Amino acid sequence: MRRFFFTTFLLNAALILTVCAQDNTKVGLPEGAIARLGKGGINIMRFSPDGTRLAVGTDIGVWLYDVRHGKETALFTEHTGQANALAFSSDGKILASGGYINPVIQLWDSDTDSQLATLTLPEGTPEGTESISTLTFAKTNTILISLDKSGNITYWDVNTYKKVLNIVTQLSFDAMPVSVAVSKDGSTFATGGRHGKIQLWDASTEHQFEDWGDDPEDKDILALAFSLDKKILVSGSEDKIVRLWDTEKRAKIATLEGHEGSVAALAFSPDGKILATGDSRKVIKVWDVNTQRERATLIGHTNGISALTFTPDGKTLASGSYDGTIRFWNPDTGQERFTFTTGHTEWIKAVAFAENGITLATAAFTGVVEVWNLKTAQELMTFTKAKNDLTGPIAFSHDATRFASRGGSGAIVFDLFGAGYYASGGLGNIELWDITTDEQIPGAWQDTKGDANALAFSPDNKILAVGMPHQGIRAWDINTGAELLNFNAAEQSPRKLVFSPDGTLLATNGTFVRTRVWNVTTQREITPPNIMNTTALAFSPDGKTLAYEYRNGIVLSDVTRTGIQERGRIPINLGFKSMLTFSPDGKILLESNENLPPLIQLWDVDTGTDLGTLSGHTEDIETLVFSHDGKILASSSWDGTVLLWDWDKIIAKMAPKKKGN
Repeated sequence: MRRFFFTTFLLNAALILTVCAQDNTKVGLPEGAIARLGKGGINIMRFSPDGTRLAVGTDIGVWLYDVRHGKETALFTEHTGQANALAFSSDGKILASGGYINPVIQLWDSDTDSQLATLTLPEGTPEGTESISTLTFAKTNTILISLDKSGNITYWDVNTYKKVLNIVTQLSFDAMPVSVAVSKDGSTFATGGRHGKIQLWDASTEHQFEDWGDDPEDKDILALAFSLDKKILVSGSEDKIVRLWDTEKRAKIATLEGHEGSVAALAFSPDGKILATGDSRKVIKVWDVNTQRERATLIGHTNGISALTFTPDGKTLASGSYDGTIRFWNPDTGQERFTFTTGHTEWIKAVAFAENGITLATAAFTGVVEVWNLKTAQELMTFTKAKNDLTGPIAFSHDATRFASRGGSGAIVFDLFGAGYYASGGLGNIELWDITTDEQIPGAWQDTKGDANALAFSPDNKILAVGMPHQGIRAWDINTGAELLNFNAAEQSPRKLVFSPDGTLLATNGTFVRTRVWNVTTQREITPPNIMNTTALAFSPDGKTLAYEYRNGIVLSDVTRTGIQERGRIPINLGFKSMLTFSPDGKILLESNENLPPLIQLWDVDTGTDLGTLSGHTEDIETLVFSHDGKILASSSWDGTVLLWDWDKIIAKMAPKKKGN
């Protein structure tokens, strides 16, 4: 009867969620932010022991779903971080969470959804490795065991929240795991790494068993899982193969083939008789462990599979995907029961504010566009006609009415930091859409030969510019289709195109290519002879200043229609990938680079003074865009979210510091 009841309420949960979903856009926001759009890409999922709750660890935190009533709870504090590890105590009363570049473990009361405690990693943990790979409860829920990125095992007393034992394994950089798993009883850890290398550890001692694999020709291990009795370890690999290992004999049992994409998600049923495997090509396969035969193929997701988990009774399989959905399946028949929830999309690549001051458009790496109400922070509509498996360059017009992208078919697996770990397949032609009418706009840009690395709209929204490697920069009038520009830049592959605010200048840059600037009106190049390769560039709102970054700092230059003259520098060390934009009044320069965790750094343009930072994203920041009235700053990230910031409040907070300089 209990199993029948559980299956019944699962079948009705999709309808319930629509009614009972909570507004979590304002929960756990960083200081200065007014809303968070999106829930972050899915990393891990776990059912509570009684099957009534599903915990989802994402790139920004933990979401807890009440499967019976559809209630959605965002478990956030002032500490934002990835959640790559989740564990329920066996009585279901405590949920533990932790993740990468996140030096704390958080314990939550499952009954009240409140935070119980924060456990901080031991002192001496190397900087940049403050990360939790996996968690498990042991000894009747009195002990929590954690494994960090360096392979160190820590025991925590759940009652006192104190560390009771720390086992230092001191893994080398090459041996640091790409994937991890822990047995149900917490006695054994497994780590999977590069070149097919698998390591097994006794969690109560420093004993490491003999390594498996480590052939330079083998591909990386992307996923691992133990059977309930820990006698079998399964590995999923970049080479599309699933392997079963006997943990006692230290020998391979079987090789399961049939996937056409990298295998990045695995789950055993509670009785260990069924294995579910998910790949980067959107496919889930269900296998009989004893016969090693395929039982079913599950089709329905529109992008790669990132997480799998069975309900405690083994009757339902839940799957998470880069497409942003969680789906429930019958593992025996392969039938999809329903889509449980949405909004867990990876990597927001572009953002644009509408001129009406009410709506905001965002675009994911798949080319799916979502339009949001700024006042309610609720989604108004989804535009999917430009949808692809993945996209290359994308761009919005400045009024958020038009969307350009170059998409294609392929497969992708995201790594722990949000970047595409593995991708395949080619990109197609450039498409231009009017998202207000759902109509595609035809033009010569559809027939461009060769790759397109960069797309940009002119400030008046009438021109589409395209940067192509070894061919140059071309631009067309969107309304007439006439070609307006054709700049020769055959020696480079521009990664970004930037128009000046009045549209008279066009600049291009890339990490390993020469930065160049053209006068659009005269079609003459005005690049200064001493300019270097830059990682980011931006024009001030009045178009009189060009800021650009290189490895050792930010250069500020005066701009005229005939030339560019350097006037000052901000000497700082930066990364290879950066983002720059000016505040609406041109007095503050906003910069973000490869910090971990990512920060938005604010600089005084006149003095070069550090004005402070904004934090809240967990992966690289992709865009920094101001609303047309200059009151809201939107930042999008590889973590799959957009943060909306109250710019007036941020300025007010900086004012005392500026006066003291």
